[in-house]
Amino acid sequence: MKKIYKFLAVIALVCSTFVAKAQNDGIVFTLLPQIPYVNYFNPGVRVPYNGTLGLGISNISVSYYNSSIKASNLFGVNAAGEDVIDAHKFIRSLDKRDNTFNLNFSVDVVNVGFRVKKFFFSFDWRMRMGTGIVFARDFLGFFIGGNGHYLGEDHPCDFNVDIDVMGFSEYALGVQYDVNEKLTVGVRPKLLSGIANVHVNNNKTKVYTDANTYAITADVDLDIKVASVFDTKLYRIGDIANIFDSIDYGNTVSGSSNLGFGIDFGASYIANEHWGVSAGVYDLGYIKWKNARVKHNKKEGVSVNDAIFTNINDVYNLKLDYKSMLDELVDEVWGNDSLCDGSDYKTYLKTRVMAQGYYQFNPMLRFTAIGQLFTVRGDVKPAFTLAYSGVFMNHFNLALSYTMSNYTGNALGTGLGLHFGPFNFYLVSDNVLSLFDTSATVAELATSYKTAGVRLGVVWTFGKYQKGNIMDKKDKMDKKDKMDMEVEKKVDTEAIDKEKEAFEQQQKQ
Repeated sequence: MKKIYKFLAVIALVCSTFVAKAQNDGIVFTLLPQIPYVNYFNPGVRVPYNGTLGLGISNISVSYYNSSIKASNLFGVNAAGEDVIDAHKFIRSLDKRDNTFNLNFSVDVVNVGFRVKKFFFSFDWRMRMGTGIVFARDFLGFFIGGNGHYLGEDHPCDFNVDIDVMGFSEYALGVQYDVNEKLTVGVRPKLLSGIANVHVNNNKTKVYTDANTYAITADVDLDIKVASVFDTKLYRIGDIANIFDSIDYGNTVSGSSNLGFGIDFGASYIANEHWGVSAGVYDLGYIKWKNARVKHNKKEGVSVNDAIFTNINDVYNLKLDYKSMLDELVDEVWGNDSLCDGSDYKTYLKTRVMAQGYYQFNPMLRFTAIGQLFTVRGDVKPAFTLAYSGVFMNHFNLALSYTMSNYTGNALGTGLGLHFGPFNFYLVSDNVLSLFDTSATVAELATSYKTAGVRLGVVWTFGKYQKGNIMDKKDKMDKKDKMDMEVEKKVDTEAIDKEKEAFEQQQKQ
């Protein structure tokens, strides 16, 4: 039995750059009432302040999504009741074709917003990085279970894996407008500047094993596209594993060579002090990558050698020599051919459409329902969230959410916010259960839950917090009382002037 978990090596190697700074964007942090990021996904949700300021530490997010790989599925029980490695159980637990692993990171470098009467303007400079990998069950099954499970021309191994790694800057200019006291609309066009991208489409490769001689051959159908704003030492297919190590950061090619555009837009309607609704679209856009290095390999009958890594505990503890394992994979199946100059190509953002409604009994008791649709690899994936949020003692914000999704799985999220004058601090987890098992190994923590993420930040705000996104009853009464006083003062002044004029006329007579 082969015990080569080469796919785990590919994941760890390609994603290693992001592990320390790694987000599937959970929505719970936008529900913390006094935190100014209520319009993060929908620029049409009214910001409840006159101004906001964030620098560097205002919005840091790290998350991952793992649809299939579970460390617990590596183990079974033998006849003696002992825990043993059960490779076949692990393979059977995977989806036939769509096993997904995503790792994401974002940070706001600058975030500034200010109100001018009915308008609220904002500027965001955000750095975003993401990794997406989709693989077939046979991609692991071939190495773990051995080629004896794929004998003959009629039973090939679907040796398929898609990889997409992308880093880019986002510059967004948001405009929000209060149509009236109840309706707010907003739009946020975005300029995207690509830093680096690796796109591997290996969706048709087949590996065959001769039923008589056990000789292994492969029919390879592989597309690779690589682009970067920096000079890189990318000459051969095997170099893609080191794209971020090979970048010459001191020798920039062109700061504007990989440009793209995006847009967020939406609206919100506050019916009264108890309920409101909103809808919007987030991350509709693309990046066009230039000066690409590409390779299309389509070969039949490629000879594949037989190599075995025997220490399964190293696999479980993620202590493998990923570079050498990927080198073997590239050399034996894909072929480590030279990359060529290629044409421009586009990559697209993960667009989401959202609608939400809430009912608030009082500031400490608000319930929200959120529906979302994600576009993932051309498919539409729905998600539904039920959430509670509230403000206590005018300073403490709390949010709890439960999300059901066939894309990221079910998750219990929670968030805490602190609001003292202009100071706002928040900490949010998309899946709070993933934070509790401190005794678990790295592999267990990384594979026990489909999704996990942490978002935190410190933001400064200006002006009084406007409860309920619009002026609440007390503020309205205060404003009305002030207007009444002005009217009374005006009336009193007019009466005094009339009395003075009558007295002067009387004196003249």
